[in-house]
Amino acid sequence: MARALERPPATDLEPEELWEENHQGETPDIATRQALNLAHRVSEKFPELASRYKNFAGPAAVASGALMVLAGVAIARRARRGQHPDEILQQITSQEIEQAATVTSRKNQIWRMFQRIAKARRSRDEAAASQ
Repeated sequence: MARALERPPATDLEPEELWEENHQGETPDIATRQALNLAHRVSEKFPELASRYKNFAGPAAVASGALMVLAGVAIARRARRGQHPDEILQQITSQEIEQAATVTSRKNQIWRMFQRIAKARRSRDEAAASQ
């Protein structure tokens, strides 16, 4: 029976050294930084969500990016309505965070409105034809 070849290590650096080097990319602006900070605070408020959306990076467990995105969307909706960050943190619910990605688009809402109008016209025409 042949023995599998051993893989050489991908890098000689320790995991901590990988995080410290090669910082590339854009630095977020102040508003984005505040929204991300609030998203992290919201995820800490709901440990059951954090445990459900958990990723493991080596020996450490970190909050999933999906949870941060969902929390960010829920926070952005409330912020666009003019709510203060402390008010958002107090009032937001875990259900609102999980449903942040399932809200229908405006296009779908308009299409359903047209369908209701067409259905009402058909029923009205059928009622008029039966008389």
